[in-house]
Amino acid sequence: MKPRTSKHQNQKHHNQVTRLVERGYTLLLDLVLLNEGFSNIKERLKEEAAARPTEHVDLLEKNSEGSQWIAFGDGCECRVVFPDAELKMDFDPQESDFLAIQSLAGDHFKSLFRKVTVYRPADRKTFRDQVKNLLTPKAATQLLELCTSASEPKVQWKARPIREDQE
Repeated sequence: MKPRTSKHQNQKHHNQVTRLVERGYTLLLDLVLLNEGFSNIKERLKEEAAARPTEHVDLLEKNSEGSQWIAFGDGCECRVVFPDAELKMDFDPQESDFLAIQSLAGDHFKSLFRKVTVYRPADRKTFRDQVKNLLTPKAATQLLELCTSASEPKVQWKARPIREDQE
């Protein structure tokens, strides 16, 4: 049996939650301003780095391709990374570019590319409902575990209009 909580305890808990919500919202507003300033600084540094291509150096990571520009401050540094264009991983034989790709690769096509069969959910929006409707509960649970990856809960704030009775 659950112990009863007093009205005082409920009010105290409610006040703690209210303070957390209000403090979180204040911090969110501060972060919005800070992020805007930070974004402006990053854009200015990107422009500066782009204007100095002769100062770019190779990326140090073995698996990374591209270059970087490094600027130093007092006790800190900033690296503006210019990654090479991202390699596409899928090429559809039905796309118009595929014939050009195949033609340009010529005799080396089969050593540069491999054919892969990929399966994707037929309809992403209704997939979970279809699985639950078509399979037994146990099989549906197992299939959904295999076809999904965990996600973290998100916390969001938004401003509420002030009611007259709150003023």
